[in-house]
Amino acid sequence: MTWLFLLLLCLPTAGWADEVRVGLFVGNNDGHPSDQQLLFADADAKKMHDLFVSLGGMSSGNAVLVQDATRRSVEHGMDQVHRKVVDARNAGHHTTLVFYYSGHGDDRGLHLGPAELEHAELRRMLDRTDADVRLALLDACQSGGAVRTKGGQRGPAFDFAIEVEQTRGTAFLTSSAASELSQESTEVGGGFFTHYLHTALAGAADRNRDGEVTLTEAYAFVHTETAFGTLETRGAQTPTYDFDLVGSSEVVLTTLEAATAHLDFQGGLEGTLSVWDENRKRYVAEIGGARPLTLSLRPGTYYVHQRQPAWVEEARYDLRKGETLAVLPEDFTSVAYEETAARGDIDRQIRRARTPRLSLRMVLGGRGLAGEWSETYLPPQTVAGIEARFLRKTGRTWFAFDILSGTGEGDLSFDALTDVHVTVSSTSGGASIGFATGPGIIRAGLGARAELATFGRSFPDGQLPDQRSYSLSPGLSGWAGVHLGRFSTDLAFNLLIMSNNWDDRGNPVYGELLWLTGYRF
Repeated sequence: MTWLFLLLLCLPTAGWADEVRVGLFVGNNDGHPSDQQLLFADADAKKMHDLFVSLGGMSSGNAVLVQDATRRSVEHGMDQVHRKVVDARNAGHHTTLVFYYSGHGDDRGLHLGPAELEHAELRRMLDRTDADVRLALLDACQSGGAVRTKGGQRGPAFDFAIEVEQTRGTAFLTSSAASELSQESTEVGGGFFTHYLHTALAGAADRNRDGEVTLTEAYAFVHTETAFGTLETRGAQTPTYDFDLVGSSEVVLTTLEAATAHLDFQGGLEGTLSVWDENRKRYVAEIGGARPLTLSLRPGTYYVHQRQPAWVEEARYDLRKGETLAVLPEDFTSVAYEETAARGDIDRQIRRARTPRLSLRMVLGGRGLAGEWSETYLPPQTVAGIEARFLRKTGRTWFAFDILSGTGEGDLSFDALTDVHVTVSSTSGGASIGFATGPGIIRAGLGARAELATFGRSFPDGQLPDQRSYSLSPGLSGWAGVHLGRFSTDLAFNLLIMSNNWDDRGNPVYGELLWLTGYRF
């Protein structure tokens, strides 16, 4: 029996070989149709995705990024991370799931386009992944509602007095209390909560300087900085937490890279110098230029700024591992404030977020001249084509370009002649611009329109030669329809007057009744 006992001891046993981390990072600038468009939610999701890949022990293959999120895309993303968790657990690994969301929300749930994901349902989805540790980081209005049903509470003002140990369980960290609005800022280039969370996880929250940022350290930093940073805004945000974790150790969120590169400030420079980390999109230090100083940094691209009354002196340094570069006066060039590395990156995000959204749509309908013109010149015809429409979700302006082509046939009536059968065709390129109603499922617009059109007619009996006319036609355009998420369908009516004067009755007037449907990119 002794040999059998020893043999059993030698057999492999189940256990956690190491930890595998998976993540789902979700952003949505739009929210519900009535929500005001955000500028940075999609960019914040990408920023947190990249941070966890670089510092959070998460491989790029295990980090799922969902931008312009819908409920369906989030459900699909959750299925992806669930499969990754199952594979890791089957291989004997301890698993941690990170769920990050930036976008609109309320005390009931997250706004995913016209749909909603309730907080209670989000908890169930996280639980169903079967990850050992589940972390939810929510940057949304009234996101504190996610912790109320689980006994969560508003965190302390400055001292974090709870000792958290983890190996199993769920933790929620939210940007605001259940009754508060979460905010974003063009100055920091993102949501306040995400800005301070990113700064914390990049190393600012490492209080004990052990090279790791834990969940406890991150919450303490984020709560203090977010509350302080929003004091002068529309209302202070107080991040909340719900940590339901048990085990024997802290949750380590990020492990900092070694500061193996250096910038050598040799003194003799005027004013205050600020150092901007281009790779991680954050300021890392401000120092006096007059005194010598060696700054330890992680490898990457850095900009040093020396502020002047109306411009900035900027120098760029690409630091490799183990390299030390001297900061010299001749390295600097003069740039405008808005063109500096920090401001330029934020401004580009703002421009991208405010760029009108493009919809490509199929067009079907009819075109016909008004009154007696349709009886004596061109009978009605069906038209089809394509439209590119640019519509600002938060603005009141829209503009569109389209190409329409149509054919038809009918009988024309002439004085003292029998009716003549005719086949007609037309092709037009049109442009419209105008004002629209505010965000909503039902939207309408009215504006000005111009078409460059060609009209042709032929007579099958051969009695008359084929005829063609060209016209620049100004007029009005109106539309109304349903705008649900990325899909839209409208009924439009255009009324135009031709520049041609065919007879003594004046310039012909024609109308277009169109049905448009398509997809927003």
